[in-house]
Amino acid sequence: MNNFTELMERKLLPMAMKIENNDYLSAIKDGFIRIMPFLIIGSFFLLIANLPFPGYNEFVINLLGDKFIGRLNYILDATYSIMALLVIVSISISLAKRWQLNEITCALISLVSFLLITPFKLPQEQGDAISDVIPVFALGAQGLFLSIIVTLVAVRLYRLLNHPKLMISMPDSVPPAVANSFSSLIPSFLIVLVFWLIRLLFESTSFGTVQEMIFTVLQAPMMKLGNSLPSQMVAEFFISFFWFFGLHGDSIVSAIMGPIWRSLTMENMQAMKTGLPPVNIITQQFRDVFLICGGTGFTLAMLLVMLFRAKSKRMREIAKLASPAAIFNINEPIIFGVPIALNPLLLIPFIIVPVVLCVITYSAMAFGFLPLTSGLEIPWTTPIFISGFLICGWKGMLFQAINLIVAMTIYYPFVMTLDKQYLRDESSQQQESTPELPVTEY
Repeated sequence: MNNFTELMERKLLPMAMKIENNDYLSAIKDGFIRIMPFLIIGSFFLLIANLPFPGYNEFVINLLGDKFIGRLNYILDATYSIMALLVIVSISISLAKRWQLNEITCALISLVSFLLITPFKLPQEQGDAISDVIPVFALGAQGLFLSIIVTLVAVRLYRLLNHPKLMISMPDSVPPAVANSFSSLIPSFLIVLVFWLIRLLFESTSFGTVQEMIFTVLQAPMMKLGNSLPSQMVAEFFISFFWFFGLHGDSIVSAIMGPIWRSLTMENMQAMKTGLPPVNIITQQFRDVFLICGGTGFTLAMLLVMLFRAKSKRMREIAKLASPAAIFNINEPIIFGVPIALNPLLLIPFIIVPVVLCVITYSAMAFGFLPLTSGLEIPWTTPIFISGFLICGWKGMLFQAINLIVAMTIYYPFVMTLDKQYLRDESSQQQESTPELPVTEY
């Protein structure tokens, strides 16, 4: 075990540190975190329109009319369905902050660049009017990867072109807002020109648009790969593995896998919105709801073993202190308090549990025992059983309970072994601290 740990420290950890500190991946991660409130708002109204109660839709239609449920989708269309636009603004701001650039300028340039290479539908007559329409799919799941790529390229180009020789200097008497807009004129013009030429170039290819090329060559294969059991098992392995070394495994891996999980989630959400069954097993909610209750590694199970079976004072006190946070899936007190980090004994269950639960949950969904996740975006801090009910109804709650029992069974021997060690340490410390009584001779 020591040789394995030393090997990973030499070979894998430097790469993990580079990923965690990479400007582009960090900006993507921060960008998705920033738009989470809007995704949750959209999902909330989608949930209202599709509560998992028999006869709910008929009740709402009789009470409020047959158009009411459709009107709830207005908010969904303005939040979740245009995730690509939200991602552009959010990621460009994150990247601009890292590189100390003008955040508003970067966001506007990225937005214009994306719209420039996004295909509009051909003009269609609507009575006497002629209008151009941006297809919704281009702003949602299918446009997500393109929006990320365009944003990273546009902001990077602006950083390269943000040179004094390319800026129009204005007198000091000119208001700052006006001066800033003119200073970015030439860099913005050059960036827009680059993306215009890119669009013209792709119009001469068999793809027709950058959108189609990105989706066909990059996004669709990655989503297909990301929607497989092996890829999710590998992702869960590395998330737990990085946490073992004190690195934020979720941030490192989700910077790469997050866009894939979100795209798969959006496909399920769009299917649910149109009344069709979900199509993807692997989504963001697949992981949040069934694999990480209590925090990464499903440490809620470990906490319960500590609360009910541990005898050492250290274990019991840590469990009591960590319980409030664990209810909301925050497990840093467990990871660094027990600790799990750099503890070879707990590395084994910490990695095995999410991988095993991944196999069990995936199999249950694949064979129809458990409904596929609905695409609702709920906060990752939603407590166990509540999250299961919101995503998969009562079967979701039941399967969370099954996963909890499985995880507790795996954690139990390792936790009890560590508990015995702590109990021995406490006994020896107590004996050392107890003063010897003097012997009295008569």
